[in-house]
This record gives sequence, structure tokens and C-alpha cells, in this order.
Amino acid sequence: MIRKRLVLTFTVQIALVFLLAGVVLRITFRNELEGELSAKLESVAASVAVQLDPSLVTLLGPGDEKTRIYGNLKRRLIELRDATQLKRLLVLTLEGGIWLDTQLSEPIGLKYIDAKFRLDPYDAVRRGETASSLLFKGNDGQWYKSGYAPLQRDGRVAGVVVVEGSAQVLSRVRFMERQLLRIGALALSVSFILALLTSRRLTAPLQQLQNAARRIAAGDLDRPVKVDGGGETAFLANTMEEMRRAVRGRDERQKAMLAGVAHEIRNPLGGIELFAGLLHDELKDAQQRSRAEKILRESRHLRTLISGFLDFARPVVPHRRSCEVRDSWEEARQLIEDRLRASRIETSCSGRLRAFVDPQHLRQIFLNLALNAVHAMPDGGRIDVCLHPDGRVMVADSGCGIPEDIRERIFEPFFSRAEQGLGLGLAVVRTLVEENGGSIELGNSGPGGTVFVLRLPQEKPGGSYGKDTGH
Repeated sequence: MIRKRLVLTFTVQIALVFLLAGVVLRITFRNELEGELSAKLESVAASVAVQLDPSLVTLLGPGDEKTRIYGNLKRRLIELRDATQLKRLLVLTLEGGIWLDTQLSEPIGLKYIDAKFRLDPYDAVRRGETASSLLFKGNDGQWYKSGYAPLQRDGRVAGVVVVEGSAQVLSRVRFMERQLLRIGALALSVSFILALLTSRRLTAPLQQLQNAARRIAAGDLDRPVKVDGGGETAFLANTMEEMRRAVRGRDERQKAMLAGVAHEIRNPLGGIELFAGLLHDELKDAQQRSRAEKILRESRHLRTLISGFLDFARPVVPHRRSCEVRDSWEEARQLIEDRLRASRIETSCSGRLRAFVDPQHLRQIFLNLALNAVHAMPDGGRIDVCLHPDGRVMVADSGCGIPEDIRERIFEPFFSRAEQGLGLGLAVVRTLVEENGGSIELGNSGPGGTVFVLRLPQEKPGGSYGKDTGH
């Protein structure tokens, strides 16, 4: 996810840079070319105005189209047009009427059809300045531009010289746009490749850190944090490794302390239980026998708690092999058969499954789940185990269910709703399942009961199936 976001961000940034650069270059290049074209047309218009005799031009009026003066002036104007290679040359009155036109043979005085669309250039010409028009499309669909210059007589502006030239030079702008598009496409491709390479180099250490953080959060404290790279990433990796070692050391010390305390208590507790049993058998008085029976019952409960401590504290080293899951369930059920019968709890097991696990650990897993179900069904009920060929094992009971607000904490050590429980049963279950390469999660849970879903590996790591590893 980090890598995808980095590649996308890098590529989008490159695309935006090229897009902005392309727009700026296009505007700059177009304005530069249009400015050069305007200057050229204005210069040509001024040159044409100098080469015409304004005293003769201003003599022309409607009806003079057949006169020699008109013919000579028009021929001169056509020669200038051909010499300058422009599309059209005109000489207009200040009111926009046509005196001379190289393109049309219209009556003198006819209004120049485009004059009303370019009032600003006319205003500049009346002040004795040259000017140019905006770009406009001709009848042939091509772009043109006009240049304007004053036709002066005796120091006064007597008319306007107009030259129309092709703006095809601006096609270079379109050519440049196509080139920019090609360059942009190539740049995007290159930037995408560079982003992939760069992101791989940058995100690989981050991905390693993310995986390490997930392992630590899941309770895997044995694998060291190793990250390729330097700088801040290496510093963060070293910090996480120090944290992992500290947490692992604290966890080991706590387990060692629990195991030591449990071991020290277990020996004298065995003596208390033994003598309480002898005392119970020897006493004749019913009240005293009842008191001795309470001592015996509480000492047995305390022994169960100490066994839970030891199960949680002792190192878990699985000896995995291919085994029948049903056999481990049957062994666990037989261990608590009397308790199941006393609590009026029925059991069933359907399906068959072979899993690659430690069978002793699997028996302990079933035992703890069954005892957890017994506590949830004080008035009797059912425990149903369903084995699926895909490696799933579903253990369901018909108890009171687990409240919504504590479902995320049920696998935490020392978390329990029971007044006399330590809250280690499900914590031990999760540890044993994960150490055997499987997983466990809480399925449906409500007033109708609770379902735990186990996923057990069916093959030995490496792919071989069904071979024992031994004990």
C-alpha cells in the first residue's frame, strides 16, 4: 500500500509539472511568435504606405474604378503584395471605406467588412501609430493577422494601409504542442519506471518495519528486527529491535517468576491436599468432615490454578507430526468425562481431519476450550466439534455467549469474567495454536452459544504431507 501510494504520488507530481511546463511554454512561445508576426506586418504596412502617393489615393472616389490613376495605383499595390508575399493589401479611408484592394474589384467607398471588428487598431492609426489586429479566420479556414499603418498627407493621417498576412507560422505552436505531448508521454513512462524503482528502494525497509511491527503486536518476540537501509529507517529499526528485546526479556522474566512461584507452592500444596484427604477420611463428625472437605476442595482448585500458571509460563516447543484431530479431541473429552457428566453436558464430533501439529498440544487446546465451555453452561448444554477437510475446526457450545464489549480481550492473559479464574485458558490456547502454525478466532457468539474457529496446518512446512517428525 505504501509503495502504491508513493508511485501514484510521484507520477502525478511529474505529470502536473510537465502539464504546467507545457502550458507555460505554449503561451510563451505563441505570444512570442504572434508578437514577431505583428511587428513584421506593421513594418510592411508602414513600408507600403511610404511607397504610395497619398495625394493620388485621396483623389479617388466612387466611379473612378475605370480611370488610369486607379489602375496604376492598384497595379502598384498588387506588385507590393507579390513582393511581400502577403495575402491581401488594402488602402482605406479613415471611415473604413475601401480605396484600393488587391483581392476584390469592388466599387470605391465600399465598407471594409472586417473594420468594425478591429476598432482599436484604427484608433491607433488615427494617432499616427502602427497597429495589428487579433488573429482571425479567413474564408479558407486558415488563420490570418492584419497590420495597420497610417497613410499620411501633409503631416496628417489621410487613410489607412492594411496588410493581411497568413498566421501559418503559428502552426509551429501546434507542432510544439504535439512534441510536448510526446515528450510528456515519454516522461510519464520514465517517471513511472523511476517511481517503481525508487519506491522499491524506499518502501522495502518500511515494509520490513511494518511486518516486524505486526509480528511484535501478534506476540512473536523471537524473530529479530532486520531492515535493509540506513538513516532514519535504520534508527527506527534499531529502536524496534531494542524494544523487542526488552519486551521479550520482561516476558521471559515474568514467566520464570510465575513458574518459580508455582513450583514452590505446588510442593507444600500437595502435602496440604494429602493430609486434608486423610483427615477427611478419619473424621467421624459430619461438621468436621464438611470442613475438611472444603479444605480439600479449595486445595484442588488451587492446584488447578497453579497448573494453569505452569502451562502459561513453561516454554512451548511443539513436536509436530501428522495426526488425527478426532483422536486428540477424544483424549481431551475422556479427561473431563466425569465433569461433563456431572454438568449434564453432551458432546459430539463430526467429520475427519488430519493436521500437522503436536498432538499433545492439540489435546491441551481441546481441553481448555471444553473447560471454558463447561464454565459457560452451569445448567447443562452441548459441545459440538466439527472437522472440515480444509483444515478448519469449529468448537461450538450452547452457553450464554461472550458479551460484545469483551470479545477483543478474551485471548489476553489474566483476563477472566469468572470470580475464581485466572484468565489463562484461552491465552494458552492461542499460544499453542500459533506455535503449531495455526490460528484461532472467535466466530459467532451470543445467547445461543459461542463458536471458536481453529485453522490447523495440514502439511509440514516445506510441502511434505503426512510425515511424522517424532517426539
